[in-house]
Amino acid sequence: MEESLYEDANDKIRLGEELKKALVEFEDIPGVAKVQRKIQQELKFLEKVTRTKTLKENHITSSNFVNYEFLIKTLSLQQGVVDINAVFPLESRDSPLRVDIVANNGLKWIKVIARNSKSIEEAARGCVSFGARSVLDQANDYLEASELHFCMFHRPKIVFYFSNKIETSLHDELKEMGVQTASLEKPDMDVDQYATMSDELNIDVTTMLAYTSSLTNGGCNFVFKEPLLTEQAEKERECPVKPILEKIFEGKRLVCCQLANDAFQNILSVLGGVKERELAVEFMKRVTVYPDVEKLPEEFSNIRFTAKVNERSLKIFSFGMERKIFTVTSNKAFVRSAKMQGINVPVFVHASRALTEGKQANAKPI
Repeated sequence: MEESLYEDANDKIRLGEELKKALVEFEDIPGVAKVQRKIQQELKFLEKVTRTKTLKENHITSSNFVNYEFLIKTLSLQQGVVDINAVFPLESRDSPLRVDIVANNGLKWIKVIARNSKSIEEAARGCVSFGARSVLDQANDYLEASELHFCMFHRPKIVFYFSNKIETSLHDELKEMGVQTASLEKPDMDVDQYATMSDELNIDVTTMLAYTSSLTNGGCNFVFKEPLLTEQAEKERECPVKPILEKIFEGKRLVCCQLANDAFQNILSVLGGVKERELAVEFMKRVTVYPDVEKLPEEFSNIRFTAKVNERSLKIFSFGMERKIFTVTSNKAFVRSAKMQGINVPVFVHASRALTEGKQANAKPI
């Protein structure tokens, strides 16, 4: 019996190591680092009790690795994931709702449920201990929060992923409430991660720079004197930004505010090379420039200025919010800072690329 217990513990430890590796490709997603820490903490604990021969059966049965495994498998099926374990305040209770996966650029909220079918169905029938919440209670929480936290000016779609098959009656009840059910075998049918409700896109200065940069137009095979530019060149060789931007732009009308256009032209006049300026002229023929917003939209009425939230960025993102459209940007700092203040800005975020043509003369070709 004891030997079998230690075999189970070693299996759990191997699973934990696999989960750590599986999360590496998702490291840039907010919330993933916290999951990684929790997995590491549990791994260290299991390794310790195994090493010191103090392992107990409940150390195995209470492991969260099965839940994390299902979370990661569900995560790998999604497009446009922007957050893991995201927090959304609820009016009906003091503690906020935690959404397991926010996908499709915020348009889809996912809850992953790795419990066995019997316990799920008994809880739904009310056979639970005091204070425990059934999937129907959780569905109500998700629905309430989604009404309070619109994305792209629409209520997010809610999908509950189950690791085990549930009764048809429970599936029907959730569907009637407005919650879709799915599994790894039958995932929900998703729309294109770049699809939006509007045919317009707001173009940020950072996107203008990335699109016209020499790095994204064949000039990434250099080692620059500036470490940041060398890093961007390396990343561009691994994952080119321009095809991503073209995919986002597909079928859309590109717009920007006067402030964004002026800032881009100023940067270009100081740092842009000959080819980059030519590319900029051609690109801006595709972009319609409109006057800046005169008044901040309601969503930004109480935003606090920080090192990451400056007046220029605020006006550029306000232009998109005012027109109820997505902003394409590499300004992750603004988006993150706004989110910490409870403001979800509808954005497509891409990797940043600087203007580098003028730096190539002193760079080392690869």
